[in-house]
Amino acid sequence: MNSVTINGNTVILNEELLAKQDLDGEEIAEVLGLHARKMAVMAGMEEAEDSSLEAYAREITRIEFALQRAWGFSQNENYHRFWLVPRCKCPHMDNEDAYGTSMKHVMTTCPVHGGEG
Repeated sequence: MNSVTINGNTVILNEELLAKQDLDGEEIAEVLGLHARKMAVMAGMEEAEDSSLEAYAREITRIEFALQRAWGFSQNENYHRFWLVPRCKCPHMDNEDAYGTSMKHVMTTCPVHGGEG
């Protein structure tokens, strides 16, 4: 099984998608490494000062783009689930409904995304 666990959190790669995208061992290792990096950044967000959360969120965005490239997909921010990062107060259901579109529901009181318009 292709998985990575960091701080008790596990990401298991979709075996059907791995076959469909025809990823080799090196590419799978890259995807797993990116997921490990993303989980480490998210763990850092849990304890970070509010003033540094935006920088953490930018790093998550960079990792998401790298994951899209590693999987062989086009880079498209509309397929990032930005609201799932630690300490985000943006509405999950509204953003899930808008997933895949350019629509974002951001709360001005969100310590992570509140500065975004």
